[in-house]
Formats: sequence, C-alpha cells, structure tokens
Amino acid sequence: MANRILLICSLAPERPVFPGDDPAPAAALARVGRLAVGSDGVTSPLLRARQTAAALGLDARPDPALAEADFGRWAGRAPEALLAEDPAGLALWRADPRSAPHGGESLAQMVARVAAWLERQAGQGGSLVAVTHPGPIQAAMVHVLGAPLEAAGRIGVRPLSRTRLTHDGRRWSLLIEP
Repeated sequence: MANRILLICSLAPERPVFPGDDPAPAAALARVGRLAVGSDGVTSPLLRARQTAAALGLDARPDPALAEADFGRWAGRAPEALLAEDPAGLALWRADPRSAPHGGESLAQMVARVAAWLERQAGQGGSLVAVTHPGPIQAAMVHVLGAPLEAAGRIGVRPLSRTRLTHDGRRWSLLIEP
C-alpha cells in the first residue's frame, strides 16, 4: 500500500527570529497561489502555517505534531540578541542536538515527535498535504534518510518549498521531482 505526503513549508516570519507563533507577512500571503490538488490536509497549529494553508486553498486541520520546535525562552528572539546574551547556550544548542538550553524542545525531541507522526501516517493510503515549518521538514528528512541528527542543520528548507515523501508499505522514501 502506498502513502504519499507532500510537506509544504510555511511562509517565514517577517524578521529573522527563533520562531514563535508569528504571523506570515501579509504581502507574501497575497502572492501565494492555490494548490491544484484535492488532497486531505493538515497543518501546524502555529498561525503562519494556518495562514499559509488557507492561502494555498487547503482546508487543513491543525496537528500539534507538525509544530515548529518549541524554542522556550528564545521564541521570538533574534539570533543576534541571543549571541550577545547567551553565547554559551547558543553554542551548546548548535553543537549538541540533544540539548535545550532555552528550556524548550531539543532537536532530538522534535525529530522523535515528527518521526512518530510519520509512522502513524504509514500505511494509511492516499495522499496528504501537510503545511509545516523548516524544523519539522528537516526532522522528517533526517528520519526518512536515517541520517544523524546533526544532518538537520545542513538541510535548507525555504518558504513554500515542497518535499514529497512516499511509503511503500515497508519504509518511507524521499521523492525528488522535477
């Protein structure tokens, strides 16, 4: 039994920050085209993902498993400010995917959360469109490829990018399309 998931990255917040529940920029939302698929849809519960899903014309239900990482007290903060205020914490977070110096969720915890979500989808059949964020998409790719946690930081995920995953009844695969 095949299963297909199309992961679409939400629009980014207006300013570079450790994401919280920031809205998507209004100008960017106005430029989003509609999806031409009749698939089932889910979205991160965060505002910018829900806004992106709506702009795509997707009737999507929120799923907490697709939320961006919980950055704890760093949420909504600019990386430059954290570099000045908590350089040791930022260095630890960048070096150790199991650390959470911000008091939120570690990369390892997010990968486990997203992997569990993927495995719940396995064998469901049909297609699913999921609007989420860079972190969960990186986590899904790390899980599907069996890559080390550290590989997540080497995967670039841009706003509105599309990542297709397929399940053949045995395992997930990453599908690169033209």
